Amino acid sequence: MQSPLQVTFHNLPHSDALEADIRQRVAKLDGLSDHLIGCRVVVDSPHRGQTKGKTYAVRIEMQVPGPDLVVSREPVGDWREAVTGAFEAAKRRLKDYEQRLRHD
Repeated sequence: MQSPLQVTFHNLPHSDALEADIRQRVAKLDGLSDHLIGCRVVVDSPHRGQTKGKTYAVRIEMQVPGPDLVVSREPVGDWREAVTGAFEAAKRRLKDYEQRLRHD
């Protein structure tokens, strides 16, 4: 990647362990594509009603030549599930992007 990774926490405290996990996952995404220019990951704990409890949502913005690839996961109760789901979707989206580039 040409630009440094940006990891942002919104409505929850910063976690070094979670940021390290995200950095490892982004490094794997970077290995999948030579076209990944930059990446921004936002981990959010959106405010929900008292009955739902704490939830976590993850948004990944991948800068590539052309329009950015954006993945958002709906809020879930476990941060590991939110991060894993978002990065699995990002991996699929990046692979689809690379496949489209090869066919053009």
